[in-house]
Amino acid sequence: MSILRFRVGKLIRDKLPQIMRDQGLAVFDRRLDDAAYVAALKDKLVEEAREAQAATDARELTDELADLSEVMLALMAAQGLTLDDIETRRLTKRAERGGFDDRVYNAAVEAETGLPAADYYLARPSQYPRED
Repeated sequence: MSILRFRVGKLIRDKLPQIMRDQGLAVFDRRLDDAAYVAALKDKLVEEAREAQAATDARELTDELADLSEVMLALMAAQGLTLDDIETRRLTKRAERGGFDDRVYNAAVEAETGLPAADYYLARPSQYPRED
């Protein structure tokens, strides 16, 4: 019998190592220090957001949003933030910039060279590629 080894390389839920061992897997896990934990949580946040993006029905989306919420709460705790901190900032941003109720989609912007707004977009070419 041959042994297959697969690289995982990501933060997983606390009970998963034992669940996997109970399935007969050898699990090579370790505990992260504070800086590595925060970095892994940020990676996990992106992973879960991509899974939410790929969800094809309400049940799947519910599961992925629950995972996103779990990661967000862990990241908040690791950084000493509370739900009140986040909600206060959310409401402030909503008052200043609005929400998403009107479903506004921005296809592109144009700006004259030298405007601070143009510099903002130029500084982020992977996020805002130029359309010449």
